[in-house]
Amino acid sequence: KSRTDTSSHTMDDAAKAAKRAEIEAKVAAMKAEQKKQEEQKAAYFGEHQGITCDGCGAVPIIGYRFRCKNCPNHDICEACHERWDNGKGSMANGLAKQQISLDPKDHDFFIHKERGFKPLVKTAGPTQKSEKKLKPNDPCSCGSGKKAKKCGCGAFS
Repeated sequence: KSRTDTSSHTMDDAAKAAKRAEIEAKVAAMKAEQKKQEEQKAAYFGEHQGITCDGCGAVPIIGYRFRCKNCPNHDICEACHERWDNGKGSMANGLAKQQISLDPKDHDFFIHKERGFKPLVKTAGPTQKSEKKLKPNDPCSCGSGKKAKKCGCGAFS
């Protein structure tokens, strides 16, 4: 092999390693963003007391609640949001209590919850068991061999 072949081969390996590191970083960032979105969605999934879907008239909205950024007071449920399909589907006004544009392109919805909203999905991780409580007739945790209630070390008070 000539010197040129070896040096170009080394440069190719370095370029490949740099590209691989770049792709791995992008994948890690996308996974972190996806996990964050899933956790956020869990916090918004629940029963939205006192909120009526302007699309189908469901009361209360159960599941995700979507609010329009362009309208003063326009909320829809998850099913109506799917029908809306990011402006490509249809927009209903089943409640018919307010003037709402039926043109799907006039709306821009985001997931929403009010203060005091209680989610149906618990977002906290698994519960941790607390340390086992020492009972009077258990052996003392100090290692004396005496019952906890008789030992004077103070582990049982």
